[in-house]
Amino acid sequence: MSRFSYTAVSARGERKSGTLHSHSSQEAVLKLLGIGYHPIAVRQVRGPAGARSGLFQNWFRGVRVTDLAVFTRQMASLLKAGLPMIQTLTTLRRQCANARLRGIVEAIEESLMQDAGPLSDALDEYPQVFDPVYRGLVRSGEEGGTLAEVLANLAKHLGQSARLRGQVVSAFIYPIFLLVLGVTAIFVLMTFVIPRFEDLFASFKQDLPWPTAVLIGVSGFLTSWWWAVLMGVFLAAGLLLAALRRRTIRLKIDRRLLRLPIFGPMLQKVEIARISHTFATLLNSGVPILDALRSTGDTARNLAMKATFPELIKGISAGQTLGEALDKTALYPPLVVNLIRTGEDTGELPEMLSELSSIYEEEAERTVTGAVKLLEPLLIVLMGSVIAGIVAAVILPIFRINAMVAS
Repeated sequence: MSRFSYTAVSARGERKSGTLHSHSSQEAVLKLLGIGYHPIAVRQVRGPAGARSGLFQNWFRGVRVTDLAVFTRQMASLLKAGLPMIQTLTTLRRQCANARLRGIVEAIEESLMQDAGPLSDALDEYPQVFDPVYRGLVRSGEEGGTLAEVLANLAKHLGQSARLRGQVVSAFIYPIFLLVLGVTAIFVLMTFVIPRFEDLFASFKQDLPWPTAVLIGVSGFLTSWWWAVLMGVFLAAGLLLAALRRRTIRLKIDRRLLRLPIFGPMLQKVEIARISHTFATLLNSGVPILDALRSTGDTARNLAMKATFPELIKGISAGQTLGEALDKTALYPPLVVNLIRTGEDTGELPEMLSELSSIYEEEAERTVTGAVKLLEPLLIVLMGSVIAGIVAAVILPIFRINAMVAS
């Protein structure tokens, strides 16, 4: 649905303005006539409904998954307590700590007051905050009259996703810190410390050893052209980001990432844990299996695994079981295929997917821990070797002069 703003005259002759959701401008006109309004102007609203000053002031402040999980859990509790939707949104807006989310909730609240449409239609205006799984579950809960229960399950899903993502991010903070610190130390040595030895080496009036000559040359280049090096790094990063936005390139990279010796299995386990939990949440909320597969595929981050979902949907539509369709992709481990087959045979697919999610979350955490334990000493050895090589190249000509004097 699209969002339309209108200006109309009521049956009493009062001028009214507001917004409503509709598939077309003609349908919007019919809706207005149906409530006794005579439309003067109807036009489609381009862009998010929440384009308010408060939202624009906080445009670069994102809505974290943890913020969304808290918001969803509180909404479920208030609706379960019997509060109307508008009053629930008003309460949540007043206590919302995230400024951007507060602006979005305020815009949704005003949209529902003016249009009186379903919550899922209002959420469609913010796909950057509410992903297809979130919107699909809300729509399913509205249609089945179980919105509070669905929101409670959705809050658990968001909390689990945030916890898994937090474990991965927090595990790699220290290795990234080591890498940044080591690169900074090497840059400072090459641009500020090594040039001070150049006059000393020139006073020796001897040919420098090749490691020292190379070191002096690199140091001189960095001292004179450090700005060009930084520009080159930023340019390369920009080109890489632009290339990653192309689906064909991103698909090739994601496929190669899954084949890496240590990090490939880690990425696969994290993605399977996320996919299986999302799929289980959708099925537990009463979403049909094909719609659940579509929504789950939309949230997959690795394009190689995301590309398997159209094949799964096509296979199930042709009469295959989900286990058979998964097996044909040759991308999912045998454990995934066998557990899903067992769930289909016993009629407990959502429960088996939840169990699969728990298994792979534990495996992902173990794999991430192992990868970090391997990465940390490797970085320390690498950075230490580079710095030791710089120090050795500086000391080498001094030792040679001392040896010549002693002889």
